[in-house]
Amino acid sequence: MTETAEELAAEHTRRELEGMAEKLGIETLGIGTKTRLAEAIIKAKEKAGAKKIPKPKMEAPVKMQTKPRIGKKGVLSKRAAIDDKAKEMQKGVREMHKGIEAQIKENEEAVAKMDLGVKELQNAMDNKAKDLQKGVREMHKGIGAQIKENEEAAAKMDLGVKELQNDIKEFQDETANYIKDFYYG
Repeated sequence: MTETAEELAAEHTRRELEGMAEKLGIETLGIGTKTRLAEAIIKAKEKAGAKKIPKPKMEAPVKMQTKPRIGKKGVLSKRAAIDDKAKEMQKGVREMHKGIEAQIKENEEAVAKMDLGVKELQNAMDNKAKDLQKGVREMHKGIGAQIKENEEAAAKMDLGVKELQNDIKEFQDETANYIKDFYYG
């Protein structure tokens, strides 16, 4: 049973397929996908009459350089500078975000405390207003009682003045009668 291009592409990496293609003499430069490369290998096998192509031996993987050499003026140096600046900015943004989150939490706690304080202040004001209203009512009662007492006292004084006036009038009448009796009498 022969392999299909899809099976061949699924079983091998692109590098392995390129190794097979080189052994069969296939130019891999213009072949874009693994499936097309696998199709080209199958066609070349059919032409060559090969039944199975051995899996190419892989050499030890080449260790990739983590950072390319960067000069002081080139595009790579500018890109590296931009990357470094971007990392610094990201770090700053993260720190700023943490600071904002902490400030938000602190503000929420402060608002809760302020709300509690406002409620306590409102309760205290309500209680003070009730006390003042009670005091005003008591003062009105006291003033009302004082007014009534003063009116009674004024009425008694008025009565006393009238009695005194009557007494004076009687005394004057008696004195006038006495004088009359004394001189005319």
